[in-house]
Order: sequence, then structure tokens, then C-alpha cells
Amino acid sequence: MNTTYANHDFDWIPELEKTVVSSLVTSFGLDFLLLKDKEGGDVDTIHNARQGHYATLTEKHRYEDRGHYDSTAYHTHPNYKSKGAADKAAHQLGSLRDPYRDTLMTAADKRALDHVVAAKEIHEDPGRVLAGLNGVEVANRSSNLQSTHETINASKGAKPIDQYLADVSKTIAKNEANIAALQRKLDAMPRDTPEQQHEARTLEAGINKIGKRNETLKSIDADGMRKRDAEAREAYEKEVNVTYYTGSRFLKNTAIASVNTGFRMGLRQVLGLVAGEVWFELRARLPAAMK
Repeated sequence: MNTTYANHDFDWIPELEKTVVSSLVTSFGLDFLLLKDKEGGDVDTIHNARQGHYATLTEKHRYEDRGHYDSTAYHTHPNYKSKGAADKAAHQLGSLRDPYRDTLMTAADKRALDHVVAAKEIHEDPGRVLAGLNGVEVANRSSNLQSTHETINASKGAKPIDQYLADVSKTIAKNEANIAALQRKLDAMPRDTPEQQHEARTLEAGINKIGKRNETLKSIDADGMRKRDAEAREAYEKEVNVTYYTGSRFLKNTAIASVNTGFRMGLRQVLGLVAGEVWFELRARLPAAMK
């Protein structure tokens, strides 16, 4: 059976040329081979490091080898000791202010020195490691040390400020429920013998202790605590960023990355020109070859 095609004399060379030229313009796929963007870019940045993205294995391994958090080292630094001594003197004079509660600390308050940005958070911070800063030194800057009530310091731990404040509300409610249950138990306790009376007094002392801790937590000034946290973080972030972005390692890596990117861009253009020359030569000979 004979079949006649309406496009038997169709000139497909121009259409082929459009496709090839379009491929040349878009680097005919060489972008993927030569200029594929790496996750994290070509230069390590503080932001990307904190997201877990590294441009170089050197910095990735540097973070992995940062060592374990040593609480003792962070809490026995000379700055920590001297700040504690100065605050102790101010506390005895009645002039020590606790911004976490927006009040002066009284003689009855048990004082503790807090790392506003938690020492453990600083130790684990990829940005700090990337900048090459000593965690113990940075955590114990005067801008990051703050005396507060012992109860607040102990409950705060290494939690971010917003998480801590949210947990405080839950802790207060839990303590109140616990106090109520213990009070019911106390009310039902016999006090006929000295032993029974001692047991009752012990339980009552425990209830009072929980109550005092709860009153301290209730006295927290959330806005004041957030403000103090923001001040400490601003100073910390400034030191990390200035140290890294003005350091020789970052400037050197930026220069190397710029040269490498320029080379790859140039190579792409050269290969594009070579491919173009090949196509134009082939285009002139293709019709005769097909015949």
C-alpha cells in the first residue's frame, strides 16, 4: 500500500538549527556539569552552617570535632568567678538588680550567676565554631553574665528564652496541683505521737519550699527577661560575625571561590564557542551527507 506524506519535502534543517542554537544559548546542559550550585554555596557562611550546610568538608569536620561540652570549664572561668564575687558584694549592699524579675535582690534571695545565652548553646553553636572562637571565653563575657534568683537559674538551664517562659507557666500550674495534693495529705495526718508530729512538720516544710519556689517563678518579668536575652545575644552575634567575616580564613576562601567560579564560567563560554563552531561546520555539510 502506497502512502503519500504531505510533508515529504519539509525542510527540517531550520527547525534543527533552532533547537541546536537554543541549546547553545542555554549552555546545552553544561550548567549542571560545570556550574552546579552546592548546597550551602561556594563559601561557608554562619547562616548556612547553623542550618547544617557547609561549602567545605574542612569546616564541616571542624564542627564535628568541636569536643564535648564541659560544664566545669564554663563555670570556673576567671571572668565567671570575678563577676560572681562582684555581684555577691552588690547583693550584700542591697544594690544588685535582677532584670529577670525587674527588682533588687533582697538578703533572703538565694543568688546564682546565669549565662544569659546558655553556655551549652554557645558550645554547640556552628557559627561560633566557624568563627574559630573559644566557647568558654565567649560565654563568659560580662555581657552574657547575669545574677538572678537561684530558682530561676536552675529551672532555666540551656533552654531558649521563649521555650523557658512557656515551660515556666506549666511548671507553676504543676506545682500548684502538687501543693494542693500534699496539703490534703497533711490535713489528714494524725499528730498524736512525737513521730507523727515530726512527719507532719517535715511535710509542711516541703509544701512551704515548693510554694516559695513557685512564688519566685511567678515573679518573673517576661519582658525584662526577653530584653536581657536580646542584649546578650546581640553582643554575642556581633562578636561571632565580626570575627568570622573579617578573618583571614573567610577572605581567603572567598577569593578562592571567586577564582574558581570565574574559571568555570570561562570554561563554559569556551565550550559553548567550540560547540557552536562544530555545529556551523556540520550544518554546511549535513544536507549533502544526508543525500
